[in-house]
Amino acid sequence: MKQTTAGGQAGAAVKDDRGARSIDVLVAEIGSTTTVVSAFDGLSEAARASGATPCLLGQGVAPTSVAAGDVTIGMNTARAALEAQTGPLAPVQFLATSSAAGGLRMTVHGLTARMTAMAAREAALGAGGVVEYQTAGRLREHDLKAIEAARPNLIMLAGGVEGGDVETILFNAELLMRLSIRPIVIYGGNSAVCDEGCDILRAAGFSVRVTPNVYPSIDQLDIVPARAVIHDAFEEHIIHAPGMEHIGELVTGAILPTPGAVLVAAERLAETLGDVVVIDVGGATTDVHSVTDGSIEINAIQTEPQPHSKRTVEGDLGTYVSAAHVEELIDAREKPDHLPPAIPQTEDDRRVAVQLAAIAAVTGVYRHAGSLAYLYTPTGRQTVARGRDLTACRTVIGTGGALTRLPGGLEALHLSCARNGGERLLPPADARCVLDSDYIFAVCGALFSHYEADAVVRLMLQSIGVPAASGV
Repeated sequence: MKQTTAGGQAGAAVKDDRGARSIDVLVAEIGSTTTVVSAFDGLSEAARASGATPCLLGQGVAPTSVAAGDVTIGMNTARAALEAQTGPLAPVQFLATSSAAGGLRMTVHGLTARMTAMAAREAALGAGGVVEYQTAGRLREHDLKAIEAARPNLIMLAGGVEGGDVETILFNAELLMRLSIRPIVIYGGNSAVCDEGCDILRAAGFSVRVTPNVYPSIDQLDIVPARAVIHDAFEEHIIHAPGMEHIGELVTGAILPTPGAVLVAAERLAETLGDVVVIDVGGATTDVHSVTDGSIEINAIQTEPQPHSKRTVEGDLGTYVSAAHVEELIDAREKPDHLPPAIPQTEDDRRVAVQLAAIAAVTGVYRHAGSLAYLYTPTGRQTVARGRDLTACRTVIGTGGALTRLPGGLEALHLSCARNGGERLLPPADARCVLDSDYIFAVCGALFSHYEADAVVRLMLQSIGVPAASGV
């Protein structure tokens, strides 16, 4: 990790009466196994007016302590590890992202699988949710049992374009009353019966949030407003989750789901670099984020709407919890003789973890991307495109511990790009591949709500090794 020592390019150190250096912000990324606390300075308006440069001062890491009953134990331990490098710090703000306590578990329900249910799913994933269960049409008793088993933090209820069907979403609202659990419900369906549907749910004891219809008309997605509503609902949930109750005692700003924060970071960086793909390989999952409208050529033959920003999560691709699933994808002649621990300790562990990370990255991007397909009509064969078009993404970025803290990250990114043609709509073979070497994309997603975008983007450009003035 590149780091700036205390008193570095952020300007002269100012200490309080306890000898702690005043800095702009600490940001904690609270993962399922580890917590990372990062210190930044030179971001505030006052600091920049004095000529300070945005910089990362250092990072501290510790095991996440949700299981101990208090997440602040791990946060304080990580902060102590950070201050062992920098000296005592007095941040003006303390922000956080979290995927601990199960992350953001959601179920989504719409009218049709390829329209409103798909839109609800895109909104949930884009906000950083893990979609545990999805339905289309009227709910059944079997679905209620599946929802109960999924233990969602949030339920997303959609259905009906504007002026369209109203019966299904009202039926589903009434059936949800039979649940024994009361997660927060996000209503994102036909606005014609929004009040009626929300009244049904609130009368049954649900807390309800409303967002504009996520699929207002045929082939139109409107999921960006839903992401903000989901983030607000997530924060309400997370501060009451077991082990997370004391997080509010330290954090001064909103708490974002970590995957959602990564997508925010990718969106802001794309405004400078153009279309991007961000790959995050973790111990349990591989998340792929893309910010693109695709190429003009593919858009002309696209058969289904795609959001400008998209996230997919692969629950069977990881280097630790899901390592056995990834191993099954490896050719028999190259299978490892063992699986590594969560944090590889030996050279042999690291070799296997690198192999698993590369397979997870390539497979995750392959699943994220759409493909060309062929239809046979009375006038002959027609070529169509289905799914996500990544062919205009000329920058591919790796983040997460597996790609940034182990060797071989860049090679994995290059393998994720198109090779020798093919029908998959992958990033081009000559795409620029770079690593989030400072491991800050998630925390930068949290910074955008509090500091000027150009200052935060500068931190991200430093991390991937792209000069701030060079743009594309």
